Amino acid sequence: MKVDMIDERILEKIAGCWVKYRKVLHVGDLEECCRHVICTFLLKIAEDDSTFIDDMELGEDVSYCRKFERKVLIPGVL
Repeated sequence: MKVDMIDERILEKIAGCWVKYRKVLHVGDLEECCRHVICTFLLKIAEDDSTFIDDMELGEDVSYCRKFERKVLIPGVL
């Protein structure tokens, strides 16, 4: 099975955002770019395994991300 490699710069950006996320109280405290990266991860994890989100006490951030990502995906719609 061939695995597509992710560009090193993208991996660095993702890793940098994760480090920043660990240092804030809430995902909403991140810069927009990092907020989008972290929300993408959290929403995908929540879709796959909501018990992990509960175990890690990330429910508040996931709720925020659902609202935030909807605004990003549909500009002008509240």
